[in-house]
Amino acid sequence: MTEPADATDAGFLAIDLGPSRLTCGVVDERGDVVLRDRIATPSRNVWPALTQLVKRVLAAKPSDVTPIAVGLTCPGPIDHGTGSMKPVGMPTWHDFPLRRELSAITDLPVYIDTAGRGLARAELWRGEFAGVPFADQNFATLSVGDEVDGALVSGGRVLEGLTDNLGQFGHLVVEPDGAECVCGAAGCLAAYASVRAIEASTGRELRRTPPARIDNVGTMLARACASLAAMLDVSEIVIGGVVPEVLGPPMFDALAKEFEVRSCLPHLESVRVRGVSSRQVGPLIAAAAVALAQHSVDAVAPD
Repeated sequence: MTEPADATDAGFLAIDLGPSRLTCGVVDERGDVVLRDRIATPSRNVWPALTQLVKRVLAAKPSDVTPIAVGLTCPGPIDHGTGSMKPVGMPTWHDFPLRRELSAITDLPVYIDTAGRGLARAELWRGEFAGVPFADQNFATLSVGDEVDGALVSGGRVLEGLTDNLGQFGHLVVEPDGAECVCGAAGCLAAYASVRAIEASTGRELRRTPPARIDNVGTMLARACASLAAMLDVSEIVIGGVVPEVLGPPMFDALAKEFEVRSCLPHLESVRVRGVSSRQVGPLIAAAAVALAQHSVDAVAPD
């Protein structure tokens, strides 16, 4: 028996909201990006620009994929009760009712989380941990892009924390009395490894980062990874985002050297630090994974 001609597959409207760019697309139920669009984040009137982008994507979506929910990743911290966020250095978004407004223009349920936690859910959905038993899914993530964020997965669950914001690893101190972070503290990982920190220190685009600065990024990431491994007792640390993708093997070589020096505890000998490709667990897939995880929970929750 053949399916009706108008049959469609369920999918997700995925949005990644960052300081430098706004990305929106449609991801199908297998985790494949079937439509993608993005714009530079304007300095003013960001919400109208995002609204136009979302409407453009919805108008252009493939006829054989129907979004059933919206997944959005953005800088934290996030107020999951109100569906708003208060990202450091992005006052325009403070207390803006993002979930409510997106739901109004899409007529869909909206689920919001940070990029690092989206990366964790994408790894569980599409990455190496997808086929691993829940009991063995114990890892941390670092999403290194415009912001530096992360997550912790234990026994197959993305842990939440007191305010559902566990994973702000960009504010781990990697250089005491070091460079000032946008949060106001000194020596945070984000002050060395984020796109804006790298570009501000070099005066160049990320893809033209000098070798010495690439080594520095790898070193600072290694210090953070060593701290995470010691504190969290995980089997792997998964690193994604535009920074590792652009800086590539030289950054990971520097990371490996420093991580070996910093990880001296015997039980950390087998900890693996690895990068992931954006084609497999990129930002839109991460945003869709947030919707997939939360919408599935809502669908089975009792009234």
